Order: sequence, then structure tokens, then C-alpha cells
Amino acid sequence: MGSSVLPQTVSPALGQSQVAQRQVSAIEPITIDGRLDSSSTVLEQDGSYYNTHTFKGVEGQMVQIDLMSDEFDAYLVLQDPRGNWLIQDDDGGDNTNARVILTIPGSGTYTIMANSSVSGETGNYTITVQPTTAEAVAQAELLEEAASLNQQVIQLYQEGRYRAAIPLAERALELRETVLGENHSDVATSLNNLALLYESLSDYAVAEPLYQRSIQIGEITLGENHPSVAIRLNNLAFLYQVQGNYAAAEPLYQRAIQIWETALGETHPEVATTLNNLASLYQDQGNYADAEPLFQRSLQIRETVLGETHPDVANSLNNLALLYQDMGNYAAAEPLLQRSLQIRETVLGETHLDVATGLNNLASLYLHQGNYAAAEPLLRRSLAIWETALGDNHPNVAIGLNNLASLYRAQGNYAAAEPLLQRSLQIEETALGETHPEVATTLNNLALLYQDMGNY
Repeated sequence: MGSSVLPQTVSPALGQSQVAQRQVSAIEPITIDGRLDSSSTVLEQDGSYYNTHTFKGVEGQMVQIDLMSDEFDAYLVLQDPRGNWLIQDDDGGDNTNARVILTIPGSGTYTIMANSSVSGETGNYTITVQPTTAEAVAQAELLEEAASLNQQVIQLYQEGRYRAAIPLAERALELRETVLGENHSDVATSLNNLALLYESLSDYAVAEPLYQRSIQIGEITLGENHPSVAIRLNNLAFLYQVQGNYAAAEPLYQRAIQIWETALGETHPEVATTLNNLASLYQDQGNYADAEPLFQRSLQIRETVLGETHPDVANSLNNLALLYQDMGNYAAAEPLLQRSLQIRETVLGETHLDVATGLNNLASLYLHQGNYAAAEPLLRRSLAIWETALGDNHPNVAIGLNNLASLYRAQGNYAAAEPLLQRSLQIEETALGETHPEVATTLNNLALLYQDMGNY
């Protein structure tokens, strides 16, 4: 979360006298040395360490604050005198250092939170607080605009409005390239986000070079073995996976796992995430023998580190169950899906989106078994959650409609299935475009329905 963009000053109208502006003395430079370790405070959200330091600020002072460390990826948060988060930064400084530049909005005691970008990181750091220029503040405001645009992009992505998000993501990228240069780590983040949007629209040819450039910048600015590089390698690997380019995906997943294991240890939750992704790659290839132990190791890490009722444990249970379903081992899959669903309902609430996914997956298992009576209420409840949480025109709603239509088609209830498939098709064409693979899938399902009806 960043601060809102500061208002622009307006020149006085012709004929009006100008009011003299109050001169504000520059802030006295401050240097603070500290260390993040097990004696530091633990941030509740992610388990990372942080320390706090304060300074006196006067309204109107233009200030640059740097958090620098050679031992961890710095993350800086500035709190106003009331304790509200005013501005934050990850890699705004050189390499993995953090920097914020702002005009102090009101006089009082400000708090600097010295934090790490990756949970568990420790090491020495230095904080400097020094005066800066109006030009630097203006550039910082452009970066705040980019950060605000990025938050809008994330919101639109979560809503499934990928096309609407693209121009905002492109503008955020443009602002960051202008202010920071083409090889800054924040530029790499924008490239990664833009690639994800194009990937979601199945525009893989556009997404691939964006991911590749993002990785290249990260390797230069952060180092080849930085966790952020691992995240981007994982994303590019997934792009290749959905294209069926398994040979290109596998070494990227393996390299990402190696980075995580070296940087954070073999039992870190991020290791579990990438193990899960590599397992899914093997599953897609029908290589169940290699997939199963990876899914099991991912589950074991999460249960040990996060606890048996953590949502990530539910995800691992779900994925292992889907593997068993693909193997035709429905007896092994069902209790895993049921336990996964129970965790999600208990921890996240009965109307959470992950609950909808769990309901849908359990229903799919029952469909494979021909247990339509058990599947239908689960599919209906899943669809209702998606419609309520995401809106009637989200791609997930289209998936839910498709699945419910499949149930009715299997029962021979063609009159109930047809309008669901037609509505699903309309949503997907609008949200994803007429050439998206999901559109092709729904068209195929509709054609099969008409074939069953004898409507050739």
C-alpha cells in the first residue's frame, strides 16, 4: 500500500496577488544502524522480522529515506504520526535496497519499519534519512502513480477483467521505465504482471518475451539466485506448461526449486509451492510415478511448517487428490478432497472462493463416478459462491456453468444444459476473447450437446 499522490500546486489566476509560501528548513541527516534477527519483532502477516525507528518530521520537508543491507532483501514501511502506513517500498533503491521519497504531510514523529521482503531473512542494515529535491519528489510521485495503477491491475486481475487491466499495467510499466530506467527491479515486476495478463488471455507470444525480460532484469539487479528470480522462473515455466512445452518448463521449475532451497532451506513453504508446480507438470505428462512423491513432499512440508489446518495444506490435499483421480484411484481421492474442503470452510469461511474451488473439485470426482445426486448440490453451491463474490460475468462463473451443464447432459437433461452452455460461452467470449481456448472448449461442449440431441 502506498500513499496517495500528493496534490499538484495550482498557479494563481491573473490579477490575484500571490501568497508567499512558508519556507521550511531541511531535515537534518540521520543515520541508523540495526540488525534483523530472532530478537526482532515478527510481522504477523508473513512471519518476517522487523525493527522500528523514529524521527521528527516537519510539514513540507522533502525527505529521502533509504534502507540498505548486503545481507537481506530490504523492505521499508513509513508510518505517519498516527501509526498509519504512509508509504512502502521493496526495491526502490539500488539492487535489493529500499527507498522512499516524499514531502512530509504533517509535523510529528514518523516511524520507519525496517523489514525484509522474504520471511526469515536476517542481517545488518543501515537507514539514512536526508533532505532531497523537488525534482526527486516529483519523480517519486510518478512512481506512486505507478504503484497505484499496479494495485488497480491486481484488483482487475482478481475480477477476471484482464483486458481492462492491460492499459493500466502498460502505463505503470511506462512510468517506471521513465523514472527508474529500463533495467530496474520494479520495471521487472511490471513486466511480470503484464505478462501474466497476456498469459491469462492465452496470448502466449506476447507474454513470453515479457517474462524473459523480467527474469533477465532480475538476474542483473538482484542476482541469479534471488527469490524474486525464482518466482519469475516459476511463472515462465507455467506459461510453457500450459502450451504443452514440457521440455522448456521442467528445467525452469527445477532451477526455481534449487534457488528456494538454497536461499530459504529445503522445508520452506516456497519450496513446497514449486514442488507442487513441478508435480503438476509431471501429472500433465501422465508421469504419475514422478508426480506423486513431489505432491506428497509438498504436503508434508506444509503440514509441518504451517500446521495441518492451514489453507496451503488444503491446496496440497486438493492437488494430491486430483492426481489420484487422474489415476482412477477414486477411493484415495475422495477423503483428501473432503478434508481439503473442510479446512477451507473452517479457516476461510463457507463463502470463500477457495471453498467454491473445493466444492467444484469434489463434485467433479462424483461426476466421474456417476454419482450425480451427490455432485449437483456441490456444483450449484460452487456456482453461487462465484457469482456472489466475482460477479455474474467472471470466467470462473463460466466454468461453473459448464460443469453444471455437463452434469445435466450426462443425465440426459438437455433442456437444462443448453442455456447454461450458451451463457458460459457468452461470458468467455466477452471476458477472454473469441479465440481463447476456453471458448473453444465450450463450443465443443455445446456441439456435443446438440449431437446428443440429434440436432446435427
